[in-house]
Amino acid sequence: MNKKQYEAMRRKLMEEAQGLLDAGKVEEANAKMDEVKALDEKWDAIAQAEANFAALNGIQTAKNPVGDMDESFGGEEDPGDDDPKIKAWKSEEYKSAWAKHLMGKPMRDNEKDSFLLVNEAYTHTTNNTTVVIPENVSNGIWEMAGEYYPYFADVSKTYVNGLLTMIQEDSSSEATWYEEGTQTEDGKETFKEYTLGGCELSRAITVSWKLREMAIEDFIPYIQRRIAKKMGAAAGYGATHGAGEKAASGKPEPMGTVTALEAEEGTPQVVEYAKGSIPKYDDIVKTRAKIKSGYGAGLAIYANSFTIWNKIAMIQDQNKRPLFVPDVTNQGQFRILGMPVKEDDSMKDGEILLSNANDGYHLNVNKEIGMMTEDHVKLRTTDYVGYAIMDGNVVTSKAHALLKEAAAAGA
Repeated sequence: MNKKQYEAMRRKLMEEAQGLLDAGKVEEANAKMDEVKALDEKWDAIAQAEANFAALNGIQTAKNPVGDMDESFGGEEDPGDDDPKIKAWKSEEYKSAWAKHLMGKPMRDNEKDSFLLVNEAYTHTTNNTTVVIPENVSNGIWEMAGEYYPYFADVSKTYVNGLLTMIQEDSSSEATWYEEGTQTEDGKETFKEYTLGGCELSRAITVSWKLREMAIEDFIPYIQRRIAKKMGAAAGYGATHGAGEKAASGKPEPMGTVTALEAEEGTPQVVEYAKGSIPKYDDIVKTRAKIKSGYGAGLAIYANSFTIWNKIAMIQDQNKRPLFVPDVTNQGQFRILGMPVKEDDSMKDGEILLSNANDGYHLNVNKEIGMMTEDHVKLRTTDYVGYAIMDGNVVTSKAHALLKEAAAAGA
């Protein structure tokens, strides 16, 4: 059974269930809906098995932000914007068709053609079961998520399907000068490898059928904003505080930068200040000094709103002048010692992260964001589920330093 057959069977069962409901045959309708659930479970099992097979196969094909769409639109070669499927994916017709699909509204003929063209090309791959989100909507979701969680927006990203092995800087010997005739010593550079697998990111929002009756031009930004907040919260948490494979939930998470710094033996990249106090000028300078030369150009400070306005904004230098000053190049933004201060809600109260996110953290997106829907007839609601697969890890701890409150005495 492929995706097209599954959707046809599901659509037929749903139509039969609706007919039974209209005829007042509640028990028969419930039985028919149970058939729909059984079909969904069967398809989920098939899709998961295919995804596992693809992962074991070790596919590592570079992807554009369309996710797997490029694989099905021309194999290893990038089809480019001239491909009719890519054109359809970027078109206003597909955007309208996608919205109508989510809203349960009938499509015009040209919208149906566009919808089938994009989704048949996309869903005939072995590891996709979701409806393709239009290009500008998908970009908008991640842009909004990046506004809420700038650390996630700033990290370096690739789009590789399957397992991706990366090199992680560990330590390096010092460069040495020699007298003539002295034998050159072997270097002591050491590196570690880490593998980025696939951590599932899934978030759902529920919309009433009454709310679905809004105009399409209002519905799209509404769904976009709601999904961006939910997906962004999880993605932002993963990049800063993700627990890696040792997550308490038992489900793998990306390795967050803060988690990685606190897990290092002796925590060389962590500085603490007194519990309940305001960090001092010396604390900021000491933390900044832990960043290795070469990572200063892209350095920024990340903290949540509470910490910015109750801690960072109060820091003064030795002459009682505030360090927290307006950024003359970016209205509404602030800097400390030349570093931009970015409000990121994934950070905990009292934490101040100095980080070159782009050079010091790598995130791989196995599967770009897609969306699935599920109707609840009795409740007259629809679940919209955003789904993506990604993983991330710190490239080098020397590109980051953490200033945080010390634990309470006796804790």
